[in-house]
Amino acid sequence: MPTIALVDSYYPRALADFGLDRVLLDGTYSDNVERAAALGFGTGGAYTRNLQELGWDARILIPNALALQDLWTRENGVRRPWRAGWRYGPHIARLPIARSIAHRLPHLHGTLAAQIRRIRPDVLYVQDINLISPSLARELRRHVRLLVGEIASPLPPAAYLAPYDLIVSALPTIVDTARGRGIAAEWIPLGFDDRWAGYRPATSRSIDAVFVGSISRLQPTTVPLLRAVADRVPGLQIYGPGDPGMLESAGLRTHHHGPAWGSGMFSILGDSKIVVNRHGSIAGDFAVNMRMYEATGSGAALVTERKSNIRELFEPGTEIETYDTIDEAAEKTAQLLADPERLDRVAAAGQARTLRDHSYARRAERLTQVLDERLRGRSTAGQAR
Repeated sequence: MPTIALVDSYYPRALADFGLDRVLLDGTYSDNVERAAALGFGTGGAYTRNLQELGWDARILIPNALALQDLWTRENGVRRPWRAGWRYGPHIARLPIARSIAHRLPHLHGTLAAQIRRIRPDVLYVQDINLISPSLARELRRHVRLLVGEIASPLPPAAYLAPYDLIVSALPTIVDTARGRGIAAEWIPLGFDDRWAGYRPATSRSIDAVFVGSISRLQPTTVPLLRAVADRVPGLQIYGPGDPGMLESAGLRTHHHGPAWGSGMFSILGDSKIVVNRHGSIAGDFAVNMRMYEATGSGAALVTERKSNIRELFEPGTEIETYDTIDEAAEKTAQLLADPERLDRVAAAGQARTLRDHSYARRAERLTQVLDERLRGRSTAGQAR
């Protein structure tokens, strides 16, 4: 049975809300990791479950969860990690001197290195490349057969990618960039964890329209989009980290309800008629973000941008609605809400497409094909030597 360890960092605010930033936990490390993976945050838990069903010994590691990592060290007789500066793991990974020695210290990176040395998985699948310095990546590479990195956000400096045997991305431009640097890369889209599928008709739900995502100056089109939608759909609800000043100046404070993570977010999506979506600037002309699949998989009607590849994912006008402009987004959201029969039809068709083609069961099948090919190639090369 091949083994795979998935390294999946959680947002600090989500760790705090889930109680995983505290040092003391009841129960075993294994029990608590299983609980964390079942919270519905990120993709590591969904991948782990589906890879296990495909015959892998799959496990998730959450390196920035101090409570979990502290519990692991206590159970395994490893020096307990320092608490000071724990939240600054990504910053430490970029500091010129600290990044070269951090994995030798009983801190975030050193604890992760100790785990990998104990597990020695066939595949180490890093879902937070920015957390892993080049020196740590090289150290981890010594204890695994295949080092794989997944990323769909702005790329770090080239040195951070160089140690990887394979880069996986949902964004075609990243795949092209990695290959241009001489690193093997594969396109695998994001998807939906079908544990969170909701099957109530869209018209039976209490939230007219919802937006889930960050609101900051890094996404300059978000506030104008939400203001336009709110003008047409007063029941719009907004969830996610938000800049209070931006929300106040746009008259959106009463629509904003704070962050929503994991199961809480899926509960909101499952009670929403329509989900309004937008991509970050990194996506360019491609539809790639996970919210498309989470919205449709939860049974809501999706309104998203008309990107160049959208027809490869969904059928516009039948399975989702698309827009080119902010005004068009607001208009289509209002039109769907005013036509209950069509609202239910689009939502049901979008959900059927996602459950058929875009679940993490499908993504795990594709990932398994990619990894099996690479592992077989390494075995053949080893025999040839």
